[in-house]
Amino acid sequence: MITDNDPDSGKIKKARAQVATLNDSGVTAQLIIVTQTFPKEEKFDDIQVFNVEKPRSENFFSKITRAKQIRSIIAGILTVSDTHDIFYYRGQFRLWYYPLIFFRPFRKCIIISEHNSIEIKQSLLSHSYFAAFIDLLSGNVIIGQSDGIIGVTDEITRYWSRRLFYRNIPSTTIPNGFDTKSVEVRNLPPFDPHTIHILFVGNVSRWHGLDRMLRGIADYHGPFHIHFHIVGDGDEVENLKQIHNSMTTTADIHFHGFLRGPDLDKMFDRCHIAIGSLGLHRNRMKQASSLKVREYCSRGIPFILSNKDPDFSDNFDYCLQVDPADTPVRVEEIISFTHKVYENTHHPKIMRRYAEEHVDWHVKMIKLKEFINTFQAS
Repeated sequence: MITDNDPDSGKIKKARAQVATLNDSGVTAQLIIVTQTFPKEEKFDDIQVFNVEKPRSENFFSKITRAKQIRSIIAGILTVSDTHDIFYYRGQFRLWYYPLIFFRPFRKCIIISEHNSIEIKQSLLSHSYFAAFIDLLSGNVIIGQSDGIIGVTDEITRYWSRRLFYRNIPSTTIPNGFDTKSVEVRNLPPFDPHTIHILFVGNVSRWHGLDRMLRGIADYHGPFHIHFHIVGDGDEVENLKQIHNSMTTTADIHFHGFLRGPDLDKMFDRCHIAIGSLGLHRNRMKQASSLKVREYCSRGIPFILSNKDPDFSDNFDYCLQVDPADTPVRVEEIISFTHKVYENTHHPKIMRRYAEEHVDWHVKMIKLKEFINTFQAS
């Protein structure tokens, strides 16, 4: 079960890939989405959509009405679930969204929660103090009802295991995966020794740290001409444009907006290096399991990170690790990395093979299936 409004969002794509792979492996699974604005005209064979009424305002009574609808949906799902069923959901809601049947004495099925972040940290850093207070107040109560916990990094898994010190809930770390067959290996662009094209693809947020890249480009005065391509929308785009307008540089900064399909493929074919995240430390996190990085690897484009990723060790030749700080990124370091990587023109195929063996959802779902089997066997 997942909540989202956009059928093309990363969360939906991930969940659909998980469900499809589980079904392929012999585990019967169905994706359930609770949403306010999921397009009713679109039909998906692999998704069961529950549309809740979108409130006209965000006042207290509207929130209560919405909570009642969500409670009813969850209660309906759990009521028809049996001892062999598993209710697998992402993240957590607020306590008043949960019906009584959600709690352990009143339901038969197993409940597993998946966590992609440490929610309370994100709430505090975005100044959502009420959300942080609710998480502190009710988070343990909700997650404490889980029979199993999955984190996408060891850091997230450890956080919840320590927070729920009063209960020994089985937990494991399963990093995010990617449907490698959904994208083609990129065509290697020509490497002009005087020009480098750098790419970022994603929903542009402050924690991506792209301002570090812009300030690094502004500080660079070497012989290489830098093109920085930012593909995607997001809250941070306007800030980046302001930084760009204040810069004195000969580099070219391109804001392409949201791209998909052949237009996006062309960007990957054009660029030499990609940016993952350069600002995860702003969320007070050291590890991440980004879907974007897994797409980079599947397409065969080397990438830059300032955080640790459980699927890519320090010895992975096609990832450049930079310091997790707010200092400008050293463009000279990127140029040196690019030269080294392009000594082997076969690196796109090497990266693709690595993705198929370590990142593809079929690999990830083997571990999930093993974790699920421990509950069904007991």
